[in-house]
Amino acid sequence: MFLEVQEFCREHHWLEGIYEFLQAWGPQKLEKMRGCPIKEYVEVVSHLSIWKTRVSSMPVELLTKGKLLLLSCHDLQAELESKLASTRRDILAQVQEECWSRNQQLMAELTDFLKVFQTINSDIHAIGPCSQKLNEATEQFLQLEERVEYIRSLHEILRNHSGLYSAENEALDIALLDMWEAFQFERNQASEYLISKRHAIVPKLQQLMSGAVAELEGLLEKALSGPFMDPAQDHRNMEHQLIFLEHQYQNTVGYFKELHNAYTTFTGTE
Repeated sequence: MFLEVQEFCREHHWLEGIYEFLQAWGPQKLEKMRGCPIKEYVEVVSHLSIWKTRVSSMPVELLTKGKLLLLSCHDLQAELESKLASTRRDILAQVQEECWSRNQQLMAELTDFLKVFQTINSDIHAIGPCSQKLNEATEQFLQLEERVEYIRSLHEILRNHSGLYSAENEALDIALLDMWEAFQFERNQASEYLISKRHAIVPKLQQLMSGAVAELEGLLEKALSGPFMDPAQDHRNMEHQLIFLEHQYQNTVGYFKELHNAYTTFTGTE
């Protein structure tokens, strides 16, 4: 009888690893998985599925020879099945939530890019913002691509491992893919457009910057000469005129900065 019990326990020794995993599991462990590599989600969900199948099919009773002893694992089996199922369900619910929130955030960012790329024109004042957005898209491209792949992998986990996957999930996945393809196309179109207009845009920006510099120099010269240097002039009147000149100067400085930003963004030089 003792040997029979020993053998039964030996055959069920693998339950120890499952029990330890479930004992260590909790909300903090789940939260730490947020944003983890996809393979970690897949491994945990797969292990939980395999464990549940194995627990469900394991022998749960031992009746020794002579019917001297009956060992039953029914309660343990039910407890493990329940915990494995709920743990798996919680993980997949988090995958679902991550999938939706990341999808919405990324689509909003891609939409911002598309709005700029699709409204590009030869207006000299629109060139700067568009060039800046194009530079941002180029700098962030690999990161954006990784985010697309991550989100689509989350969709794939739900598709393969969860009853939560629905037509709405599928539509969201397709929408993201369509927007990503549109982003790449419009980005290339905007880049080609700016390159094609470069020969006309750069000289125009240089001309406008030179004009702004000349205007600033003229305002400074005006403020440092003529009636402003004559102590006999009415001080209050001169003060009002100087304030007006200052506003003109600041507006022109702002205009020059806008042109300069457009120039540096577009040409990549100071």
